[in-house]
Order: sequence, then structure tokens, then C-alpha cells
Amino acid sequence: MKLTKKKLEQLITEEYVRTIGDEGKPTNYPQYSDKLTTLAKSDPIQARSLADSLDDPLDIEFDPNNMEAFEIDGTFQNHLDSPEYQLHYDFLIDDRGSSFMEEPDIGEMYEFAIDKGLDPEDTRRKIMKSYGFLVQHSYVKHNKFDPAEEVRKIHGGSIYESKKGTTK
Repeated sequence: MKLTKKKLEQLITEEYVRTIGDEGKPTNYPQYSDKLTTLAKSDPIQARSLADSLDDPLDIEFDPNNMEAFEIDGTFQNHLDSPEYQLHYDFLIDDRGSSFMEEPDIGEMYEFAIDKGLDPEDTRRKIMKSYGFLVQHSYVKHNKFDPAEEVRKIHGGSIYESKKGTTK
């Protein structure tokens, strides 16, 4: 089977359609999943209620031709539309860095500016502004990472214990 870009996008989108609260939830009654999916088309509230009563996930069929899209609001969208971001993007597309989260190399920025006929200092300032903005707006998925526990592994004991009574 040949996997086209459109088919891949459809498969990815279908994966995201499952309700987030149902993610990873096992199917207890597989014989009802098709009926619940069909009911979700006509009465999503009743389908959600029945799925909750059965403690089953609710899969919703996805129609790529009837997809509602919305724009990102706020400062992040404004940054994506900015000349700084566009220059940073062009810098990465020109194979001068590996990701938006990697700090750009000053030598690479200089060479990029010279190759494109741009002012090197202005180019550096704009790319670094974009990089700084993106780093500030990135997040880390902790996956059960507990910073306090990591400190305890290194230093032992509780990080909140008072040291007053131990000095005498």
C-alpha cells in the first residue's frame, strides 16, 4: 500500500480525534464501539453519556472534507507572522541549524547574512530575537519528572528540612 501525504495527514488527524479524556482507555465492550461512533454523529451528548456509563472510549469518525480550522490567537501567532521569525525560518531552511530550539551559531548567522546580501548585525539581532521568543514560549513535557525527587537523589534527605538544629 502506497502511503500518500494526504492519507498520512488523515491518519494523523484521526488519531487526534479521540477525546483526550479517553486517551489510553481500554475498550471494555468492543461490540458497542461502532454503535457509539454512529450515535456520536447524530447525538454527541448522548453518545458521550453512554460511553461514560460503559467506561469505554468514544471514537469519533473524522471527515477530512468537513474540517473546522481556527487561527492561533495572541502573541505567538503574531511572532509567527513577524519578519524575525521568517528570517529565522529561512536560516534553518538554509541548513544553518537543526531546530528552532538550538541557539544559532554567530558564524553561521554571519555567513547566512553575507550569502543573502543582508546586514550581518541586523540579521543576527532578528534571528536571536526569534530564538529568544521561541525558547521563552516552549514547554517541557515532564513525563512524571519530579524536580524535588531529582534533588533528593543528588543531595539526600528532604530539600525542605531546616538546617538550624544540626549545626550545634
